Amino acid sequence: MHRMSSATRRVRKFVGHLLLCPLALSCVPFRRSPPAEPPIANRLVLALDGVDYRDIMAARARGLFASFRPPSRLVSTFPSISDIAWHDMLGVQPPPGYQRIFYSARQNAVVGELLDAITPIEYERRMDLAFGLKLHHLAAYLMSDQVARQEVDVDVRQFLSRRGRPTVYAYNVGPDALQHTRGDLAGYLAHLDKKLIALQHEYRRRTGRDLEMVILSDHGHNRAVAAEFLPVVEALKVHGFHVAPSLVDPGDVAFSVDGVTTGFGVFAHPDSVMRVASLLAALDGVAVVSTRDARGAIVVRARDAMAEIITRQRGDTTLYRYRPLVGDPLGYTAVLARMTYDRAVSADSFATAATWLRYTAAEPFPAAPPRIVAGHTTVTLNPAPILVSLDDKVRVGLGAVSVANRMRPLGGTHGALSATNSLGVVMSNVVDTHDDLTSTVRQQFGGFDDLYDPRTRASFLSLSTPAMLRRDRWSGFSGPVVPDAVAALADTTALLQLSLSDADARWIGETARLRVEIRRDSAGAKGDGVRANGAAAASAWTRSPDGRVLVIAASVLSLDRQPPWSALVLRVVAERERDPEATGTGAPRRVATRTLATLRVRTDGRGAVSPY
Repeated sequence: MHRMSSATRRVRKFVGHLLLCPLALSCVPFRRSPPAEPPIANRLVLALDGVDYRDIMAARARGLFASFRPPSRLVSTFPSISDIAWHDMLGVQPPPGYQRIFYSARQNAVVGELLDAITPIEYERRMDLAFGLKLHHLAAYLMSDQVARQEVDVDVRQFLSRRGRPTVYAYNVGPDALQHTRGDLAGYLAHLDKKLIALQHEYRRRTGRDLEMVILSDHGHNRAVAAEFLPVVEALKVHGFHVAPSLVDPGDVAFSVDGVTTGFGVFAHPDSVMRVASLLAALDGVAVVSTRDARGAIVVRARDAMAEIITRQRGDTTLYRYRPLVGDPLGYTAVLARMTYDRAVSADSFATAATWLRYTAAEPFPAAPPRIVAGHTTVTLNPAPILVSLDDKVRVGLGAVSVANRMRPLGGTHGALSATNSLGVVMSNVVDTHDDLTSTVRQQFGGFDDLYDPRTRASFLSLSTPAMLRRDRWSGFSGPVVPDAVAALADTTALLQLSLSDADARWIGETARLRVEIRRDSAGAKGDGVRANGAAAASAWTRSPDGRVLVIAASVLSLDRQPPWSALVLRVVAERERDPEATGTGAPRRVATRTLATLRVRTDGRGAVSPY
């Protein structure tokens, strides 16, 4: 027998072991590296409702917020109230009214209910952290000190767990409610500072770097705890005007106040606007009244003094001119002289909003021209022809909230054009800030383009118009390319807008049908059944270029032919074939359904739904 050499045997043994390696490796447990945890956010933006610039400066004098750069004034909208101010600051769609119960010019009616005042709206839905309690708004007024501090505790505790976002936005309504109810603001600010210091220490420990923190507030507080209620309704009644839910004849006036304020809008018959404004300006306790007529001219009154504000465009920039006619209602005589001497105005006295801010930030009425113009035009979808600013010695309140406030000691409030009401604050521990307006402050921080997307949680339904879609930078319709189906519609056409989560967008694809159920919203019951079903393929709706937003004209779904002044519930249900290949083969049709979103709406006197 032929014997293998020892060398040959060693080679064969080596080859055999080599061939066994894959088998051996297949028997060894394979350990995957755990998926990388999303990074912690780089920035925390604290949106603190109603913290006054003066109070932050006083806190700094006590040694608080020492890690922050010097604070700057953030001048609010006019009226200086939260709903319009936060929308302006964050660059989201303006709200339907100055407050949540408002006069709708399209419907010629005061719309909204008591619970609407505590229902989150767009800017609140854009927050990563907000409203930790059920009925949070109500609790903030009943237990103001506890809720205000608890909001801070929740923000700090949950910030580190909100991973995968570059910025975490936290909205705290507590400090505003605390001041309305005479709470301990100084104690609240000390608590806030202590918690932010602790958060910074923990953030450094985990990441090895500093956390950028930004503090914003939307308006100030006038601290006028002894202010009395101004009898506006009674004063108008003496002169033949009465507050009504709709404007039918020249004696009708419509306005609404959610709670207690010092600034508000008034709606009147076009023939009566100037007379109503003159009557209001003559009332003791009214500081300034501004009006905008059908031609766009704005007149500012203070007692017998009168001035006009005129605007003009220079490219994309709006210029403002304030010209006293009789006296000087804003007390700007010295300001105008300085601006002229410094050549900060044009030859015919026009200046930018930034220039007006620079020269008047410390005046009794800061940056009044651009704020008054915006108050009459852009801060809400239903701007009033008359805006009223009160002295701090008085306030106005209507409805159930006003009654509740009368039953307990009141703190300060806000709303007026004056500095005591309007000066919020902006400060950062990383960025040097400067005095700013609510309309432009986001430019100091990259535009706030990374606001939270509500579709992360779920799809949602809303009413819109083509004009609103173009103004909404997150709608998908605001860019240079707008689908022809939307571009062909009138700006005010009522649309049903479905904003899809990623999961729902994948589920409906292009072939699903979307059924819109319309039910009467009967209080305390499930309704009286489906009134109508509008069904169409998803492809029949107009999609935004990114596919995340679908719109369809409300008239296509008969939402312009419903019972007048009725409350409805809209429900969008998607349907698709479970087994499309079985269709037509005799097999039973199997349909999968998914409810995408619901929406409660009210029709107007014509039986049509309206977005505002």
